[in-house]
Amino acid sequence: MFTKTFYTQLVNNKTYKIYWAGILVSLFFIATLISCSEKKTVWASVDKIELLEDDAIVLMESLGYQSNNKTDQKEFINKWIEQQLYIREMERSYPDKAQLMLLKSEWSKGDLARYFLEEGRIREELDTKISDSLVQLYYEQHSNEYSLSDYIVRALYLKIPKAAPDQDKLKELYLLKKNKDFSKIVSYANKYAENFYYNDSAWVYFDELTKDAPVENFNKDNVVLNRTKTYFSDDNYTYYLNIIDYKLKNEAPPFDFLKPIIKQALINQKLSNLKQKENASLIQTIRKKHEVISKY
Repeated sequence: MFTKTFYTQLVNNKTYKIYWAGILVSLFFIATLISCSEKKTVWASVDKIELLEDDAIVLMESLGYQSNNKTDQKEFINKWIEQQLYIREMERSYPDKAQLMLLKSEWSKGDLARYFLEEGRIREELDTKISDSLVQLYYEQHSNEYSLSDYIVRALYLKIPKAAPDQDKLKELYLLKKNKDFSKIVSYANKYAENFYYNDSAWVYFDELTKDAPVENFNKDNVVLNRTKTYFSDDNYTYYLNIIDYKLKNEAPPFDFLKPIIKQALINQKLSNLKQKENASLIQTIRKKHEVISKY
């Protein structure tokens, strides 16, 4: 009786130990797989300094590279290796200067941190909504400070491939003699136009409007001042131009033309005021969050 009971207990104990040993082996195997799967991809290394893929992508995008572009990746990696070689050689050959370089780098990090912190706070506080009444008031007080550098016009402009069909009809439609002509032009332009512009309530610089047309062959003053309705061709395209209205060079621009410019000026003014405010208050706010010990 005693022998049988003792044997059973031993068997049970042995089975129990084998079971847990299997679990431990399985857990170790799983942990190894996870560790391997989470191992970071190394793009390059110099001595024991590694460039990890995640870090490389962040840095590339901040420097204006396209992180998924193989050519940019190659250029960036070569540049990173070159810089690391300079740093390592500096540390080996001129350790005192390397230490000074490190100290200056830490100093510069503070300036960079201040820039990002101020930018973040300003972005949170900056209200970019500017009322029309405020823009109107600014325009009335400062319109004499603005002058046109070139003609601005309200106009219809079309650039049509010469091979496009039904241009005899278009030569009538672009004159905008009938209200329904414009809808027909839009329909035609959607099918065939290389370039198309028309907004009778907005002003645009004439040179900007016609930058892809050979208008240098014409007298610009005559074209604009006579509110010309004309079309002309080169080897590949026919250009249709209908000047509806214009403002003279050196004349004070109309309110609608200056409105977005004035809004941006008022936003910049707000931004400048906020920066001055942040310069005074940011460091005091941050200081309260940290333990600071100083000789003075």
